Amino acid sequence: MKKTNVDLIVGASILSALFILIGGVIWLKEASIASKMVTYTVLFQEVGTLQLGDPVYANGVKRGTVGRINLRGTQVAVLLNLDRSVPITDSTRVAVINVGLLGERGIGATLTSAGKTVPPNTATDTVFIKGYFDTGISEAMGMLGSVLLDAETLLVSVTEVLRATVGDSTFIYQFHTAFGRIDTITNVANRMLLRNEPVLNAAMRDLRVVSSDLKALIDRNTPGIDSLVVSGNQLTANGIALVTRAESLVVSVQDVMQKLERGEGTLGKLYKDEKFYHDLKYTIANVDSLVTDVRDDALRLRVKLGFGKKKKRAD
Repeated sequence: MKKTNVDLIVGASILSALFILIGGVIWLKEASIASKMVTYTVLFQEVGTLQLGDPVYANGVKRGTVGRINLRGTQVAVLLNLDRSVPITDSTRVAVINVGLLGERGIGATLTSAGKTVPPNTATDTVFIKGYFDTGISEAMGMLGSVLLDAETLLVSVTEVLRATVGDSTFIYQFHTAFGRIDTITNVANRMLLRNEPVLNAAMRDLRVVSSDLKALIDRNTPGIDSLVVSGNQLTANGIALVTRAESLVVSVQDVMQKLERGEGTLGKLYKDEKFYHDLKYTIANVDSLVTDVRDDALRLRVKLGFGKKKKRAD
């Protein structure tokens, strides 16, 4: 009986020591792992089916897990528990990726040596990293549902069109009528071509002859045509020069008229001087009166001279 009790005590002690050893190893391992982990906060517009504990991959190698998912305004803040040795920079692309055939999600970080190093979170400071969302199987299935709905709507529309055309006896009758008219027009055109084939052949021969004569005429007169083109170019250049001179003359005339209106120069001063205008008008009136008087006096003088002559006696 004593031996049995001793055996139980020894066995219990051994089991207790074994449990303590295993628990200590696990605790030390977890503590060692935790001491090598840091946290980063990434902001996403959407995370899909991402869950706590989902893996975090650095260039395809698992280096952490998702620690927390919270809403931050209109965005989603995801806390990443990541290995301290993973270099995160502002050029690193962090995205929600698809990691399974059933829509499982994870975080994928594409590392790069470019950019400035992003420090991990501290008790007083948090740097937010911009995240991206890669469409996965679940989103593709959702889009497939929308595509199937659109396809069903399209099928209904096609069915209605077929019923309104092929399934309508009136449409079939009109189609056969139109097709018969087209066939009749084709037969008439064929008969016209057969009847007028000699005429068409002669017209084509005449057209070839005319084309040959025209080509020969052009070949013989090529130097004259070239000279005409050169003369035309020269005439165009002269015309452009003449237009340029005319534009310059117009500008000069406009400048003179503007100076005249502003009263610049002798003509401008005379144009603006109202006293000169009245004096000129008065002078013209006096000249006109003087001319009238001179004409009247000359007339009276001629009359007086005519009446003052004595007639000679005839011998």
